[in-house]
Amino acid sequence: MSDTDIKTIKSGDFGESFSELMKKAAEKEKEDKTPQEQDPKEKIMAILNARQASQPEPPVAEEASEAEAAAEPEAVAPPEEPVVVKPTEVPVFDWKEEEKPVVESYQPVSEDGVISSTTTINGTVSSKGHIRVEGKVIGDIFAYGDVKVTGKIAGDIEGTDIELGDCIVDGDIQARGDVTIGKDSTLSGDVHGQLITIDGKIKGNIDAAKGAHMSGTSVVKGAISAPSLSVSAGAELQGKVEVSMEDPEQNF
Repeated sequence: MSDTDIKTIKSGDFGESFSELMKKAAEKEKEDKTPQEQDPKEKIMAILNARQASQPEPPVAEEASEAEAAAEPEAVAPPEEPVVVKPTEVPVFDWKEEEKPVVESYQPVSEDGVISSTTTINGTVSSKGHIRVEGKVIGDIFAYGDVKVTGKIAGDIEGTDIELGDCIVDGDIQARGDVTIGKDSTLSGDVHGQLITIDGKIKGNIDAAKGAHMSGTSVVKGAISAPSLSVSAGAELQGKVEVSMEDPEQNF
């Protein structure tokens, strides 16, 4: 309270009591109070409320509708790369086939080579002895000695005496001796030999150096060339026959 106010109170010019003057003075001081004199707690709360009010509300994510979800394309997995299988390398054997000897030097050994019924050979078969084929051979057969076949052969056969019994052969036969075609045998190919006896079926030409004989169960579809030919009743021959003696004088 200023000096002027005190002097006024003491003088009593206004006719007011001392208590009334103090009450008015307190009210005036309350009105003159500045914002800096506020309670610190109130200031802090006011600042926090102002900051919270000034911050923008976070946006609410809109949920996609079921139609939009259905319209979205499904993720497609990338195609799998094809598996590359490297071919297996087959070993190559460096070998040279033995040259066939001249006819005069054929001296077969007594050893017999047997190809069993459960065996299949894909390739050339060569023997310095005799050969008996009961299985299957896909390839040519060459022997110094005799060859007997009761299996199946897809290839040519060359040997001394050759006998086919209950077999199937698809190839030519070249015999240095005699040839016998069994009753239940089938041959698709030409036959060359000394004396040729036919009881089975042949589809091919026959060249016999000494002679040929056809039994009653034989069937030949091809030409026959021989110095002599005997044909039994029941034999079937479809082809040309040429019978010529080595010595023309023997025909008279």
